[in-house]
Amino acid sequence: MRHLMTASLMLLAASAGAQTINPTTGSGPDAHNVGTTTASVTQTVNLKLPQATALHLDVTQLVFDISQIGNQDGTWYCAYGFGPDVKQTLGNEYWNQTQVLPLGTSYTPNPNKFGEIKINAGAQVTQYPAIKKDREGELVPGSKDYFVCYRAFIIQKFSNVGGFKLSVQRDNPGAGAQGNQMMYIQDNPCDFWGGETGLYDLPPASTRELIPRRMTVGTTGARAAAASFSSPSARPARPATCRPNTSWLDDLVVVAVVIDGDKAGDNIATLTYTLTSNTTGFANGEDD
Repeated sequence: MRHLMTASLMLLAASAGAQTINPTTGSGPDAHNVGTTTASVTQTVNLKLPQATALHLDVTQLVFDISQIGNQDGTWYCAYGFGPDVKQTLGNEYWNQTQVLPLGTSYTPNPNKFGEIKINAGAQVTQYPAIKKDREGELVPGSKDYFVCYRAFIIQKFSNVGGFKLSVQRDNPGAGAQGNQMMYIQDNPCDFWGGETGLYDLPPASTRELIPRRMTVGTTGARAAAASFSSPSARPARPATCRPNTSWLDDLVVVAVVIDGDKAGDNIATLTYTLTSNTTGFANGEDD
């Protein structure tokens, strides 16, 4: 019976990929030419694609479970900072937003492996509330400080319009409500993997543009394939950090939260990601 079932599944898979079609007729006028030794007719082949903009989010619930802080695996990391937030005002290329290093921490992408990042921070925090003692049982200075936790996930963009931008909006739970935790975010497209990695702060009721203006020109498929936008025939090698044979563009989004005086329970922030397309992109300072 098992062999019969396997054979049936193989036959089903084969038949699904081997459908029959018939000749196309009646599309446009017939072409006819007569010559002595050669004859030529002309045909146009039109691939008509509708404009499409789409997002695929790999994780809809991103959980920082501090009750499990002693069991951190390879998907999240909590550590002490180096001091207060480090801020730098950026120019038009970055939508005139402010780059922030939460508690002075940062991250560095592994240039050879898309999605893998190294957290640059102080000592790892493995208990809550945060406190450390030395070998003599004395309190380690600064070990009761705030700390920061990092997580990352994949979001995939699709745009065949000619240009696009990606933004994120955070909800507003209201003053005094839970869900007002300190949060930071940044997006890292696979075709620019290994570039700048400063985050943006994302307070309640705020919106941030996640990719620089120079990355907003072209379709996502062209970027994933590394096609030259000015000369399609001059196609360099596909970026090793982007998946082959896809018109979707993978991005790694990094989210950091600072643990300070938040109330116990579920502190939920709702983030809405929006991909907006236009024909030219947003590289020239046109925001809509």
